[in-house]
Amino acid sequence: MRLVGQLEVLGRFQRALLKDLEPVQILRNLLEVATEEGVERAALFLYRRETRELMGEVASGRGRHYTVSAIALPLYSKGPVQEAFFAEGPVKREEEWLLPVVGEEGPYCWADPEARCRLRPRATRETRALVCPSCPHFAPKGVLSLEGVPQALKPLLPLLAQLTALALKNGELLSERNGALARLSRHVEALSHVSALAREVAKALEPSAVVETLARALAQRFGFYRVTVALVKGDRLEGHLTVKGSALFWTEGRSRIRLALASSPDPLARAVRERRALVLGRGVLPPAVAQDLGPSVAFVPILAEVEPLGAVAVDHGPGGRAVSEEEVRYVELLTGVAGVALKNAQLYRERTQLSLALAAERRRLSEVLEELPDGVVVLFGDRGFANGRARGALGLGAEVGLEDLPGALGPALEGGRLEASLGGATYSVRGRQVGEMRVLVLHDITERTRVERALRDQVAFTQALVDVAQTALRQRGLAALGEALVKRLQALFGADEGLLLAEGGGVGQMLYGTCPLPQELPQPNLLGKALREGSPLGVEALGPGDCALAEALGLRSVLVTPFRAGDFQGGLFLGYRKERRFSERLLSRLSQVGTLLALVLEKARFLELLEAEEDRLKALMENSQDVVYVLDREGIIRFVSASVRAVLGYDPEGYKRAPVQGLESVYPEDRPLAAALLQELLAHPGQVRTGEFRVLHADGTAIPMEAWGRNLLDEPRVRGVVVNLRDLRPRLEAERLKGEFIAAVSHELRTPLAVIMGLAELLREEPLSESASESVELILESTFRLKTMVDNLLDTSRLEAGRFEVVRRPVDLRPSFLELARSFQGVARFSGVDFRVEVGELPVIEADPDRVVQVLGNLLSNAFKFTPPGGAVRFAARREGEAVLLEVEDTGPGIPQEELPGLFQRYARAKNARARGVSGTGLGLFISKHIVEAHGGRIEVESEEGRGSLFRVILPLYAPHPSG
Repeated sequence: MRLVGQLEVLGRFQRALLKDLEPVQILRNLLEVATEEGVERAALFLYRRETRELMGEVASGRGRHYTVSAIALPLYSKGPVQEAFFAEGPVKREEEWLLPVVGEEGPYCWADPEARCRLRPRATRETRALVCPSCPHFAPKGVLSLEGVPQALKPLLPLLAQLTALALKNGELLSERNGALARLSRHVEALSHVSALAREVAKALEPSAVVETLARALAQRFGFYRVTVALVKGDRLEGHLTVKGSALFWTEGRSRIRLALASSPDPLARAVRERRALVLGRGVLPPAVAQDLGPSVAFVPILAEVEPLGAVAVDHGPGGRAVSEEEVRYVELLTGVAGVALKNAQLYRERTQLSLALAAERRRLSEVLEELPDGVVVLFGDRGFANGRARGALGLGAEVGLEDLPGALGPALEGGRLEASLGGATYSVRGRQVGEMRVLVLHDITERTRVERALRDQVAFTQALVDVAQTALRQRGLAALGEALVKRLQALFGADEGLLLAEGGGVGQMLYGTCPLPQELPQPNLLGKALREGSPLGVEALGPGDCALAEALGLRSVLVTPFRAGDFQGGLFLGYRKERRFSERLLSRLSQVGTLLALVLEKARFLELLEAEEDRLKALMENSQDVVYVLDREGIIRFVSASVRAVLGYDPEGYKRAPVQGLESVYPEDRPLAAALLQELLAHPGQVRTGEFRVLHADGTAIPMEAWGRNLLDEPRVRGVVVNLRDLRPRLEAERLKGEFIAAVSHELRTPLAVIMGLAELLREEPLSESASESVELILESTFRLKTMVDNLLDTSRLEAGRFEVVRRPVDLRPSFLELARSFQGVARFSGVDFRVEVGELPVIEADPDRVVQVLGNLLSNAFKFTPPGGAVRFAARREGEAVLLEVEDTGPGIPQEELPGLFQRYARAKNARARGVSGTGLGLFISKHIVEAHGGRIEVESEEGRGSLFRVILPLYAPHPSG
């Protein structure tokens, strides 16, 4: 009986637990039965995973008179219910039983984690409330609390906990089923929307209609507050339309959405670029974009397979919910359908445009075929059409049948090519077969055939002229050349008689005639007329008095061709004893004959002149006193002038028999000088270099030679280094005689000059009138100048001979400078020139006083010569550092800048000096420069044309003596 009673109690509990499947109602039913069975108070605490709390309902009382209250216990707090939740079986606490409700049998590792937990991190009793709920093995669902349990009900407590767990499991399954059914219902509804949209989109043939249908479906059927559609335009993404609430706004062409697909960070461009949907919260969007948006926005690309066509942005607006993943999937389905529809609409538009273009192209093709310069026949099977050119050539109508075509065109219909005469013209006919269509193209080649025939004739005639020229040019001399030309041209034009007249430099000459002619050509004749008019003549029937020459030769028709080349002219006369007809083509060819005659005869004439010039040049080279060598880079002789035989005694053809090194004929001691000159020439192409060395005569005598060389290796006409050798012996002998003459003359002049200067010095010591004293001073200055000129000539001779000497010793130059300045005072007064002397105290300097005074005398003499009356000359001498500075300044005409660099050369004189008639030898500055440099100093000049000149001499106090 006891067992039966227990089973009945369990049955009532089971029915109560299975009566409903909602967790809350299960809890109420359980508590109701528990109180009816005598339990004073019952409570069921269910675990909420999302909040980690034990949510309980507590029932008190018996029967229908119980009360229910709710309570929440955090899992991490300490309490008996929390301890029972982690227990492995019922827990007795005074009068209360706490029964853990576990969903399924498990390892109960949470009851004793220190001994049973095998996962990391391992839980403990202290941490299990935090660690174990995340473990996949964690199975507790709650705690059943019963107080005042009758004795008969106590054995059933474990079973009651299991029944409670089973009922809760059934409730969860029901909840999951209901959720799945709700989701399925939503999926079905959404798919029906997608299907309806696909049908609507399929009807749209314009991209805008497709986009509008998509946007309205997303707004109306899926409840989105805002839908924005942007389409790809080239490399940009541009806004197309926006649905906001129930309003639609077309933004194409004026949207602010203009995004670069390749680089824009905007989510719309990113979704297109990455080809995937993006869901972004409002917080991550730019503030300007995030205004008036929902909590999140979905950006979904519109794709046709993998080709991006645009993008859609959707949200639920301000105050709305976030866009869910499920909604994103629906949007992706719809955009996929829209992408295919957009692609189809684009293809439809392109096909429509292509169809229209094809129709227009067919019309244009028909018009073009009519305008073609070629005839075209098109056959489809045995029937077809022909354009205007083909109809005219074949005598056909617009409609053409295969039987209407001439049989001669049969090979072309099979794809061949032929030439045919149709309607009096020549055509090139080409055929081609494309499938069942055959095309014939008739190209009129009548003119081309005529031109080709004329071209062949012209080529043959030109070749004949070339043969004439080649034959003629093989002849030597104008006479033989004229004979060859006349005979070949007579044969080429089929003439009976021919003659060739040439005139050059005012002298006429009959080069050749096929018949005897008088010394003077009878006048009038057509040769003179053709030369005057400068164009060929062709007379088919000569009348009396037309041409006395033709009448003398018994000719009836004549061809005359003049030619002219510079001052060389003449004419070709071809005669026929019977009347001939001359075509325009033949007369036009006479101009070519005239050009050929001018070229050939001019070349022959130039060759004669060239040969004469070569003979003259050869004679000059043979009789020249200079020897010309041409060397290669290694110094091997490639050419030597014939004068080498007379000058050096060598065979001028010897270098042709064996290679000859040019340096071998140089005197052994001077070969380094010659080799250095050759290297200089090789290093400076095109520049002239000179040198002097001795060359061996064939008999062994060493002859001093002067060499001028120029590197012409890059000159195509020479291809070598040209060296000109000139015998120095005549010049050296002349210089020796000149030096002896100058020395003798200088010696003879110095004696009377010394007497004049001595007597003038004596006169200056005597008391004389002012005018007489000035005359004495002038005599002294003039003799000093004459003595300076003689000394300059003698010093120049010594310089050239290498015997010029400067004897330096310690000396105070101030007295010498003052004495020299005093000697020029009379010249200054006589010339009307202001002469200022600025000579201060000078240090003792190591110098040759006579030579320094000679330099200063040259400078002062030049200054007074060039300074006009009213001008000024200044002489200054002072110490500057470790040198003595001398300055001579004048207010003369100055020296042109271009003449300053050569002023101190031998015999150099300024042009304005020669123009003014100022006397001088041009040696003073040359010698002065050598004297100053012998003292270790330097001489400088500053001058400006029209402003005067300043000569400056810098003499060091002590300078090293030159060696040797």
